[in-house]
Amino acid sequence: MAFEIDDAECLGCGACESACPPGAVTQGTGFPVAYEVDPLLCNDCRQCLEVCPVDGLVADPDWAVCHGRGCPLSSHRYEGVECSEGRDLCPACGSVLWRSPGGGWECRSCASEASGSGHAAGCPKVRRSRRLAPTTTVA
Repeated sequence: MAFEIDDAECLGCGACESACPPGAVTQGTGFPVAYEVDPLLCNDCRQCLEVCPVDGLVADPDWAVCHGRGCPLSSHRYEGVECSEGRDLCPACGSVLWRSPGGGWECRSCASEASGSGHAAGCPKVRRSRRLAPTTTVA
Protein backbone atom coordinates (compact mmCIF):
# COMPACT_ATOMS: atom_id res chain seq x y z
CA MET A 1 0.00 0.00 0.00
CA ALA A 2 1.70 3.18 -1.09
CA PHE A 3 0.94 6.59 0.34
CA GLU A 4 -0.33 9.75 -1.31
CA ILE A 5 0.21 13.36 -0.35
CA ASP A 6 -2.97 15.09 0.78
CA ASP A 7 -2.48 18.49 -0.84
CA ALA A 8 -5.11 20.07 1.42
CA GLU A 9 -3.15 19.09 4.55
CA CYS A 10 0.48 19.17 3.37
CA LEU A 11 2.51 22.11 4.69
CA GLY A 12 5.34 21.61 2.19
CA CYS A 13 7.92 21.26 4.98
CA GLY A 14 9.78 18.39 3.30
CA ALA A 15 10.07 16.23 6.42
CA CYS A 16 8.56 13.27 4.57
CA GLU A 17 11.12 13.54 1.76
CA SER A 18 14.01 13.62 4.23
CA ALA A 19 12.68 10.63 6.16
CA CYS A 20 12.04 8.37 3.16
CA PRO A 21 14.86 5.77 2.93
CA PRO A 22 14.05 4.54 -0.60
CA GLY A 23 13.52 8.08 -1.96
CA ALA A 24 9.88 7.52 -2.88
CA VAL A 25 8.86 11.01 -1.73
CA THR A 26 10.14 13.83 -3.92
CA GLN A 27 9.34 17.46 -4.46
CA GLY A 28 6.97 17.95 -7.35
CA THR A 29 6.64 20.88 -9.68
CA GLY A 30 3.48 22.36 -8.18
CA PHE A 31 3.14 25.61 -6.30
CA PRO A 32 2.99 26.03 -3.44
CA VAL A 33 5.59 23.34 -2.76
CA ALA A 34 4.01 20.00 -3.50
CA TYR A 35 5.40 16.56 -2.83
CA GLU A 36 4.73 13.33 -4.69
CA VAL A 37 5.06 9.68 -3.75
CA ASP A 38 6.28 7.15 -6.31
CA PRO A 39 4.24 4.06 -5.39
CA LEU A 40 6.79 1.70 -6.98
CA LEU A 41 9.54 3.00 -4.72
CA CYS A 42 7.40 3.15 -1.57
CA ASN A 43 8.25 0.14 0.58
CA ASP A 44 5.63 0.89 3.24
CA CYS A 45 8.18 1.69 5.96
CA ARG A 46 5.87 4.44 7.24
CA GLN A 47 8.76 6.71 8.26
CA CYS A 48 7.15 9.57 6.33
CA LEU A 49 4.05 9.24 8.50
CA GLU A 50 6.08 9.36 11.69
CA VAL A 51 7.69 12.71 10.87
CA CYS A 52 4.76 14.49 9.20
CA PRO A 53 3.59 17.29 11.54
CA VAL A 54 0.08 17.14 10.04
CA ASP A 55 -1.97 14.40 8.38
CA GLY A 56 -0.32 15.14 5.04
CA LEU A 57 0.02 11.54 3.91
CA VAL A 58 -2.77 9.07 3.40
CA ALA A 59 -2.66 5.39 2.53
CA ASP A 60 -3.66 4.44 -0.99
CA PRO A 61 -5.42 1.08 -0.59
CA ASP A 62 -5.32 0.43 -4.35
CA TRP A 63 -1.61 -0.46 -4.11
CA ALA A 64 -0.36 -3.76 -2.68
CA VAL A 65 1.64 -3.77 0.54
CA CYS A 66 5.32 -4.55 -0.02
CA HIS A 67 6.14 -7.96 1.43
CA GLY A 68 2.61 -8.15 2.78
CA ARG A 69 -0.90 -8.48 1.36
CA GLY A 70 -0.63 -9.12 -2.35
CA CYS A 71 3.14 -9.54 -2.45
CA PRO A 72 4.38 -13.00 -3.47
CA LEU A 73 7.43 -12.56 -1.21
CA SER A 74 5.15 -12.83 1.83
CA SER A 75 4.77 -16.54 0.98
CA HIS A 76 7.02 -19.09 2.68
CA ARG A 77 7.77 -20.37 -0.82
CA TYR A 78 9.94 -17.31 -1.41
CA GLU A 79 11.62 -17.24 1.98
CA GLY A 80 14.98 -15.49 1.73
CA VAL A 81 14.27 -13.98 -1.70
CA GLU A 82 14.90 -10.22 -1.90
CA CYS A 83 13.20 -7.65 -4.09
CA SER A 84 14.75 -4.50 -5.56
CA GLU A 85 11.62 -2.65 -4.35
CA GLY A 86 11.54 -0.46 -7.44
CA ARG A 87 15.10 0.86 -7.06
CA ASP A 88 16.26 -1.33 -9.94
CA LEU A 89 13.99 -2.48 -12.74
CA CYS A 90 14.51 -4.92 -15.59
CA PRO A 91 15.70 -2.97 -18.64
CA ALA A 92 13.78 -5.32 -20.93
CA CYS A 93 10.32 -5.36 -19.34
CA GLY A 94 10.38 -2.85 -16.46
CA SER A 95 9.63 -5.40 -13.73
CA VAL A 96 11.33 -5.39 -10.32
CA LEU A 97 14.38 -7.59 -9.91
CA TRP A 98 14.54 -10.46 -7.43
CA ARG A 99 17.54 -12.17 -5.83
CA SER A 100 17.54 -15.69 -4.44
CA PRO A 101 19.80 -16.39 -1.45
CA GLY A 102 23.38 -16.45 -2.73
CA GLY A 103 22.32 -15.53 -6.26
CA GLY A 104 22.38 -12.46 -8.43
CA TRP A 105 19.56 -10.08 -9.34
CA GLU A 106 17.21 -11.44 -12.01
CA CYS A 107 13.91 -10.65 -13.63
CA ARG A 108 11.45 -13.44 -12.88
CA SER A 109 9.15 -12.31 -15.70
CA CYS A 110 11.84 -12.49 -18.39
CA ALA A 111 13.24 -15.76 -16.96
CA SER A 112 9.76 -17.30 -17.10
CA GLU A 113 9.29 -16.16 -20.69
CA ALA A 114 12.71 -17.49 -21.71
CA SER A 115 12.06 -20.89 -20.14
CA GLY A 116 8.61 -21.09 -21.70
CA SER A 117 7.03 -22.02 -18.38
CA GLY A 118 4.79 -18.97 -18.33
CA HIS A 119 4.70 -19.18 -14.53
CA ALA A 120 6.41 -16.45 -12.58
CA ALA A 121 5.35 -14.60 -9.51
CA GLY A 122 5.41 -10.91 -10.20
CA CYS A 123 5.20 -7.67 -8.31
CA PRO A 124 1.59 -6.48 -7.93
CA LYS A 125 2.80 -2.87 -7.80
CA VAL A 126 4.45 -3.22 -11.21
CA ARG A 127 1.32 -4.83 -12.65
CA ARG A 128 -0.84 -1.99 -11.34
CA SER A 129 1.53 0.68 -12.65
CA ARG A 130 1.39 -0.92 -16.09
CA ARG A 131 -2.42 -0.84 -16.02
CA LEU A 132 -2.35 2.83 -15.04
CA ALA A 133 0.30 3.84 -17.59
CA PRO A 134 -1.09 5.91 -20.43
CA THR A 135 -1.21 3.97 -23.66
CA THR A 136 0.29 5.54 -26.73
CA THR A 137 -0.74 4.88 -30.26
CA VAL A 138 1.37 5.44 -33.31
CA ALA A 139 -0.46 6.96 -36.26
